[in-house]
Parts: sequence; C-alpha cells; structure tokens
Amino acid sequence: MTATEFTIDLSRPAPGTPREAVLFPFDSFSIPLRKGLTLDLIASQPTRAEYNPVLVRGQPGTPDSFRIGYYGTVMQIDGQYHMWYIADGDQDQVDQEKSTPYRHICYAVSDDGVHWTRPSLGLVEYAGNRNNNLVQIEPGNIYRSCTVLYEPHDPDPARRFKLFWEGNENFGYVAFSADGLVWRASKHNPVTRFMVEQTGLLAREGMYYVVGQMGRPAGCHHRVLGVLMSPDFEHWTDAAAIGFRRDPIPPRDYDWAKAGGPQVHLGAGLWDRGNVVVGLYGQWNGPPHDEDRRLLKMNLGLVITHDGLHYIEPIPDFKMIRSEEEDWSLDSFGAPPHITQGQGFINHGEQTMTYYGQWGKTGNKQIRLAKWRRDRLGQFSPKRDLIEGQIAPPYEKLVADASPQRLLPCCITCPIILPEGGGQVFLNCSGVSDVANLTVAVLDRAFRPVPGYELADCQPVQTPGLRVPVRWRGGDRIRAAAGPIRLRIQWGGVRFEDPILYAAYVTA
Repeated sequence: MTATEFTIDLSRPAPGTPREAVLFPFDSFSIPLRKGLTLDLIASQPTRAEYNPVLVRGQPGTPDSFRIGYYGTVMQIDGQYHMWYIADGDQDQVDQEKSTPYRHICYAVSDDGVHWTRPSLGLVEYAGNRNNNLVQIEPGNIYRSCTVLYEPHDPDPARRFKLFWEGNENFGYVAFSADGLVWRASKHNPVTRFMVEQTGLLAREGMYYVVGQMGRPAGCHHRVLGVLMSPDFEHWTDAAAIGFRRDPIPPRDYDWAKAGGPQVHLGAGLWDRGNVVVGLYGQWNGPPHDEDRRLLKMNLGLVITHDGLHYIEPIPDFKMIRSEEEDWSLDSFGAPPHITQGQGFINHGEQTMTYYGQWGKTGNKQIRLAKWRRDRLGQFSPKRDLIEGQIAPPYEKLVADASPQRLLPCCITCPIILPEGGGQVFLNCSGVSDVANLTVAVLDRAFRPVPGYELADCQPVQTPGLRVPVRWRGGDRIRAAAGPIRLRIQWGGVRFEDPILYAAYVTA
C-alpha cells in the first residue's frame, strides 16, 4: 500500500461544491508545514449582546409557545437564510422536569441571520388554526433533533431537501422534500435501531454521513462522537465509526460514572467548506466520578474532518462558545448553563455566525447567535511566549544571518491542483503594514519555486483585510502551473512578528 499525500483538487469540482479552497491555520492537512508560528483558536465575540436572543418562544396558542430548542439547522438558499428548529406549545402535554421530547418542527427565515421571522405556512393545524410556522411531516412522531441537508443537484426534485431526526424510541428517521416545508417520510423508517442523538449531516462523493452522540444505548459507556454511513440516505450502517472521544480510557484514570468526566455531547454540527469540514461539538464536562448533572458544565468546541469519519480537535478543550457568557441560571445553586449546538455556520458579509440553544430545567426558551469576524476562527502568528507552537527567531539573529529569509516564520500548504485557467490567492490577515508584511511564493510539489512566482516576485501584502489579493510581477493569477502547486506564505519586515494569518483562499 502506498501512502498518498492529502491534495486539494480544484480542477474537477463536483456539482454543488465550492470552486475555492479555504486554508485555515488549524487545518494541519491543508497547511501541514510551518516554522516559527503558533496556532491559536479564537473564541466567539461575547454572546451576552444586544442581538441575543435571535428567536424566543412564540405567543400563547402557537406551536412554539412553551419550549423551543435549536438542535436544528440554518442554511443559506438563494440569498435568504432558513432555519428549522424543534418546539412544542402550550397545548401539548410536555413535562419539562423529565425533558420529554419535542412535538413539532418549526421554520423561520431571515435576510441577515440576525433578525428572524416566522412565516405563516398554513400547512398544519394547531390550536384550531393553520396560521403558524409548522412544517408538514409524519404525524404521531416526536423530535429530539432536525438536521436538514440541501442538495439542489439531486436529479429527483422531491428529494432535494433531506431530513434526519431522532424520533420515536430514540431511533433515527429520515424524510424528503422539494421545498423543505412539506416532507415525505421514508417507508424504511426507522432507519436506525439504536439511539443516535445527531446534530451533523454531510454528503461526500456519493455517501452520506450522520454525526451524533453515541452513549450507552449504542453500546458506548460514555458519550462519544459517532458516525453512520449511507449510500442513499435511507439505508444506514448498523455499525458506527467512533470519530472522536474525550473520555480517558485505560491506562489513563477511567471515570465509571456515566455522566462523569469529559465526554462529547450530540456529536458535531458541520460546516462543509470543500477541502475541510469544520465542526462544533458539545464539551460535556461532568463532575469526576459523580452522576450529579447539576454540576455538569457544557461549552462548545471545534473539530475538523476531511473524510466525515475521523475528527481532530486542533487545540484540545478550547472553548469556541463559552457557557459563562450566558445570563441565565437554574433553580439549583451551582448549576451552570449548558449550551447545545446544531448545524448552522454561515458567512454573512464580514461576519461568521452560528447558532446554539440552552439545555436544562429552565432552558429551552430561546435560540442564540455567536459571531466572529469572517473566517477568523483561528490564526497563525509568531510569538515570543508560546505553548502550542514554535519559537520565532530573535531579530538580532536575523540581522546577523547572511540569508535571513531562511529563518523567517512561514507555512507551506499541501499540493493544490488548479484548472487549466489557473487560480488566484487571497489572504485573510491583520497586523500587516509598511514594516510588517506577508509574501507568497508558488512552489511545485517537490518544493521548487515556480519561475515568476517566487518570494522576490511577490508584492508584499501590507494592507489588512478579510480577502486581500496576492499579486506577483506578472499579475494576480497563477498561470504557469503544469502540475500540483504549493503555497509558501512568508512573514517579513522589520516587525515580522506583527502579521496574523487567519485564512488563505485559492480560487479556480
């Protein structure tokens, strides 16, 4: 068997997939090599903000007037944002003390991802009228989640929207729709015969992946991130991949309490960026060797995957969304807030946004929003005091060296295959100036500089921005690629320690 290097192919994009590679510093497959750089993840902006919550319970008599939970999906279609979430109303028989399952799937829309409205769909009667936002789906079922996938290129228009939910007996159920509002349940339901508390769905190369929490009902002592596969969205594997886990297993000290210690809650909600899939997972942190859930803490962390099966946490236990920001409390002293993810990363203008809910006795009342500057989820930068990365050389050593360029911080990408027309490069960066810059060289697969695209040919990037074009003497387009290329991104200038790289983009 021959090992194959991870390669990004932009020359033959599949229908509906991005014609752009997004190279995040925390993706060690896309950017495997670095020197003198430290990786940092970036927590969301404070969520105790004027825009939160973005959705609260409905008016009395509506189907989401008693509880709303995210556990759902947000996506952009034709310039508008669409949300599916689970709920129940004041006419439903619900026991919040026992966390009974939700009765309905509801729908909302937004033009900016912040201000949401409930359209009157007129599809399902509730409390004597149809003036509500209920989607039409299988009656008599329950809903602990509702994860939606949209495939506009599906040859069957009636199957372009696909839904996976945790329903009766905690089994997995699926349905199909032409518009995301009127759903036809599969005749093969339930499609799983064990509990999969999912928040993630992914389609890759003719295969579907559902990503969720697997615990004791699925044969796992603790909660882990598990993945099931299907070739057609209706027939799912009865065996699962354990894609990511946090609980220590022997010979490390094992916690036999089923709620104790670090675990993975609800799998991960996914964001498919083409060459990498970014995931947000629940950081279940139970009290050591204790079943008292009142002492449980829950934040949201970051994982990535390239195949849908195997997941990596770039910086273990880093809190991307912090529960300590929440301004709600439980009845019991010392019980902290628990936050829960769904599938809903979006880029809107200069912002990256995602959504989450609150779980607990007095939670389930609102859906909330977390924000970052666009694609600024992590960064590479030189640092003097560091833990994760590599130490950058002192300026005095650079001045004394005959070839200082070889000592400067840099990172090098995996091979990238461009189409015949070539491609362009953009940087998402800050901290650059006339004394601190970033330059980019194009290399072949064997790390040899491509003539006309060497560091000396590059116009130094000295202006910060979310998408700054890279230019060489011959222009801003790479045209001379006879095979796979790599990019070498180099830090430079008198204050070479100032620039920060959040992402690089390669477009076809």
